[in-house]
Amino acid sequence: MTRLDRYFLREALPIFGFGLVLYVVLGILTNVLPRAQYLGAASGWKVLEWMLLFIPAAVSLALPTAMLLAVLLTYGRFSRENELLVIQAGGISVLRTARTFLIGGLILSGVSLGLAEWVIPWANRTSVLMYWNVLVPERNALFRLAGQDLAVGPYRLYFAHYDPTAQAVVGVRLERWQDQTLTVILARSARFEGHRLVFKDYRVFTLDLAQLPLPDFNRLDEAQAYLQGFIKAQNLGPPGAELSIQLSRSQQDLEAQYAGGGFESSIPLSSWWHKLQAPAASPKEWLEARAQWHTGVALAFANLAVLFLALPVAVRRGISPGGALASALILTILYYVVFTIGKTLALTGVIAPEIAAWMANALALGLGWGLGKGLYR
Repeated sequence: MTRLDRYFLREALPIFGFGLVLYVVLGILTNVLPRAQYLGAASGWKVLEWMLLFIPAAVSLALPTAMLLAVLLTYGRFSRENELLVIQAGGISVLRTARTFLIGGLILSGVSLGLAEWVIPWANRTSVLMYWNVLVPERNALFRLAGQDLAVGPYRLYFAHYDPTAQAVVGVRLERWQDQTLTVILARSARFEGHRLVFKDYRVFTLDLAQLPLPDFNRLDEAQAYLQGFIKAQNLGPPGAELSIQLSRSQQDLEAQYAGGGFESSIPLSSWWHKLQAPAASPKEWLEARAQWHTGVALAFANLAVLFLALPVAVRRGISPGGALASALILTILYYVVFTIGKTLALTGVIAPEIAAWMANALALGLGWGLGKGLYR
């Protein structure tokens, strides 16, 4: 690292740190304030612990904006005070001075990918479980899952309500389709034990729906013989009997995904990628996987996109500190508005996720290229 690189870093790092802290705090408050009205009975220390879980996601969102603010203020001051002109007169191009920022952008993109893969999914999952099971009066997220049709691997799970006294779900139905064969488990109640669901007072039926519609029968024995082919198997457990089924997901996994409350996804990027490679994925699942994977990667590389945009804005205008703050705010809002629109279009399939997810980055690069005449061309 040359003396020039160190000089730029000494100017930019405090600004970057200030911007990162500022935007992280704002990000945490954005998540906490809409839910604050439900936290009146919660312990202050538990609320603080819960708030800390929003830091990884807030950092991922704040890194591009902190980079944008650091570039605008650093190059704005150097341009305004003619230091950048002196550097150029010495034969050093503006792009050369930005080498350290480019390397920093690559590092931050790697950090963002690491957060999205290992840290943010864990933090998001923990924040959901802590919110519903610790902070709010219901004290158990299973209340939120009652009445929903839950996808659990190859199964569909439904239960009518949750009994906190027995710590069991009541009025349970578990379905599994194999071609046109339907297996249904009906139970009075069930309880989660890790990745197992233990049914009590159960009935199991396996039906071959390829036998439908029913033909006209002339004799009772014909109907009985036909129904024996339609009902391929049945198992009626005696009163109090239990049946255990291994599930691909635990109670906490289901709570984190289906409890709701507006929390972000707890699925890492690698899981979305694996779903893209799964031949058995439904069109809806495949579309969601494409959208989530591309938006996650696009957000990580926003650090480089905003750098490409911020550099010509700061150099051309030589903006004041107040102007730099205003420009950073405007460009940040513009970027995330376009990013949110692109993600929505990607998830709904209106535009191919490979295009919609990268709209914000493409716009930043296009504006940067247009404003960077003499820098990039």
